[in-house]
Amino acid sequence: MPLTQFDIQNAKPAERPYKLFDGGGLHMVVQPNGSKLWRLKYRFLGKERLLAIGAYPLFSLAEARARRDEAKRLLASGVDPNIKKKLDKLAAQTSAMNTFGLIAAEFLHRHEEKGSAHRTIEKIRWLLTEVAAPLTN
Repeated sequence: MPLTQFDIQNAKPAERPYKLFDGGGLHMVVQPNGSKLWRLKYRFLGKERLLAIGAYPLFSLAEARARRDEAKRLLASGVDPNIKKKLDKLAAQTSAMNTFGLIAAEFLHRHEEKGSAHRTIEKIRWLLTEVAAPLTN
């Protein structure tokens, strides 16, 4: 029988962690400290895997079910949801590091290390600030 909001709110911590099952591999783990965590158990390439969805109430029952359905769609297309989650996180970190300002600072640093003339470095710094000005407006 699927979980209800009432079941979730009335879940009290116990001495040991326990699970409340919703269906389709989705379950909530109630920890002894009172935290409630959404997890999805699935199989990929013959191995059992566990996907952490998030904590309740940050992720409601409806949101957890939507994430479960999204993960099931990925599995149907042959993609492991855990791997996709890690790749998405890595892509977000990489894109945050590839801003114009960081690349420009690295460019200047390389010229300084190479021993370029002081005037050359000043001109490059001026040029980069002129180029960056339209990006900040």
